[in-house]
Amino acid sequence: MKIRGVAHRGYPLRYPENTLSSYKAAYDLGFTHLELDVHLSKDGVPVLMHDPTIDRMTDGQGWVKDYTLEELRQFRVGRDETIPTLEEALLFAKDKMTVNVELKQYGELYPGLEETVLEILKKTDMLDQVYISSFDHYSIVKMRKLSDEVELGLIQWGATPAVVPFMEEIRARYLSLRTEYLTDEYVKLCERSGIQLMVWPVNLKWQFDKAARYPSVLCVTDDLEGFKEMYQERFQ
Repeated sequence: MKIRGVAHRGYPLRYPENTLSSYKAAYDLGFTHLELDVHLSKDGVPVLMHDPTIDRMTDGQGWVKDYTLEELRQFRVGRDETIPTLEEALLFAKDKMTVNVELKQYGELYPGLEETVLEILKKTDMLDQVYISSFDHYSIVKMRKLSDEVELGLIQWGATPAVVPFMEEIRARYLSLRTEYLTDEYVKLCERSGIQLMVWPVNLKWQFDKAARYPSVLCVTDDLEGFKEMYQERFQ
């Protein structure tokens, strides 16, 4: 049974987040969507890491942007993994999962990030399986200027109706917000506007029960096996 849900950074409760083993675990559990986080190495390669530094997830220290890809490969993630590239992750997910590529752009921290990510999407022939999202909405505007084809999404903390006209203007389809802000009114607004609403986190039963009231909403979870169990009980 396919599980309609978004595996957040793969399966971070069981595997090192944003690694190929974590993504494979999400696929093996039947999840339809995968979320991953992209930074840019010193030599301009999109690499996967949630934080702007490697301190939390590797045996090294420092900013992602201060290391070349070759240097980043020297650090260990978990026991024996390395920091993957966006290209590697997309090739794994190709013809298997829809991928939410979150740009970890902070102002102008990564000049050229949007252009480079778009090049990788084209190189891997994954434009039709990917949507690009970010908390940095200027980055998403830039991505739309670069491509009429790519699917776009915005991430925001709470719910505001003001975002809908902006999304229509830039033709962004996906909108992510925290589960606490999910309401009947907001779901109806997004459905009328053709917006695919996504909520996070959906790890606990109350979060699942709240989100499951709305079949159109996509749930973002860290606890894949727990979510799968609740999903099958509810929808099987």
